[in-house]
Amino acid sequence: MLADLPLLSLVIWTPIAGGLLVLFFSKDSQAGLARSVALAFSVITLLLAIPLWTGFDTGTYQMQFVEYVSWIPAFNVNYHLGIDGISMPLILLTAFSTILVVIAG
Repeated sequence: MLADLPLLSLVIWTPIAGGLLVLFFSKDSQAGLARSVALAFSVITLLLAIPLWTGFDTGTYQMQFVEYVSWIPAFNVNYHLGIDGISMPLILLTAFSTILVVIAG
């Protein structure tokens, strides 16, 4: 089930979607709701990053969880993502630290 999902894209775009949603809350009257939405999207991002960590094969040097989509074929522009051994722990660290930043607020 998780193998069919574009997990790397979801980990990247989920906090962006949450940030765009938080922009629509007014600062004074809906600050608590904005913080709750930010925390929810941060937790979702961490939950999406955990399968990346558990499914990562440390025995290979190749890029993993590779996503490749032709975006603008006329100009040979592509959407291409992948994870290597250095970026994998950084993805998890970023997802976890975002939760801490939202809580500390």
